[in-house]
Amino acid sequence: MTQTQERTTAGNARKSNPPAFIAYSVSDQGRGRKFWTRLGGAWPQKNGEGFTVFVNVLPIDFDGRIVLMTPKEQDQADAGQPEGAVDAAAPAEDDEIPF
Repeated sequence: MTQTQERTTAGNARKSNPPAFIAYSVSDQGRGRKFWTRLGGAWPQKNGEGFTVFVNVLPIDFDGRIVLMTPKEQDQADAGQPEGAVDAAAPAEDDEIPF
């Protein structure tokens, strides 16, 4: 490892910084059903005068509206895991097809 890599690795240890808000897109699926897609998160500016929004994905049917919601405990716990990740401590699902 070079000195630059050592400095970069040692100097950039990231702290957990959960978002102040979770960004969602809400699409109408008909008959009053709504489908919420998590897009990313919003973090407050250091000067306290606004937010920075990071969007990881945009749905195909995106209408331009983003809903910001305060994170729930489950959202904060899942923030480090990619969507669809499986928790090794969770019990395995039954994959048996019932027909």
